[in-house]
Amino acid sequence: MHTLKHPFTGGLAPLFRALFWCALCLQQTHSLARGEDFCALTVNIVPEGGKPFTSTWIELEDPSGKIVLRRQVTDPTFRICDFGFGPHTLRVGTNECLPVAVSNLQLRIGSPISLKIVPNVCGYRSMRRGCFVYFRVVDEEGNAVPGATFSPPLTTEAARADSYGRWQSLFEGSHEITFKAQGFDPATVNIRCRQDEETDELVVMKRHP
Repeated sequence: MHTLKHPFTGGLAPLFRALFWCALCLQQTHSLARGEDFCALTVNIVPEGGKPFTSTWIELEDPSGKIVLRRQVTDPTFRICDFGFGPHTLRVGTNECLPVAVSNLQLRIGSPISLKIVPNVCGYRSMRRGCFVYFRVVDEEGNAVPGATFSPPLTTEAARADSYGRWQSLFEGSHEITFKAQGFDPATVNIRCRQDEETDELVVMKRHP
């Protein structure tokens, strides 16, 4: 007595399964190779606390560090539909004091990227009156000069750099500031406040010969 085997349960089964997966792979490869229009990146800016969006500036940086796109956006949703090879970095709010950066963005056809970005709130800028100055006091080799003093004082706070050679605060008007530290020649810088700008001032002090 002979037993009949179903063609898909005997020796032909592996062949049919291989043909099925091959056809599926060809279909997927075809779908990836299609040259259809495709937008790589969509960004939705959501201001914190439901505040209305006005405008901001964005930048797109390529893997070499080159800025390949810089523009102002006036709508909370914007698109960047095409960019080059490799991982890119998007910065949103480059005109703000605390921009948001998203790195490792890579274009993959058929795999659009959708981002929701909540801008950072910059408290110290919105609350200030006058200009903001940041002193960093160093020697000729770039090492911090801790505890350097300066005059005239700009505020009621101590006119003395911290242990990293830093000092920062608000100021108004124009000033000629002289820094002194034991073992160093005095160093003088000039600062001026016109409206509400920020000033980063590197003060280089020379050691006594």
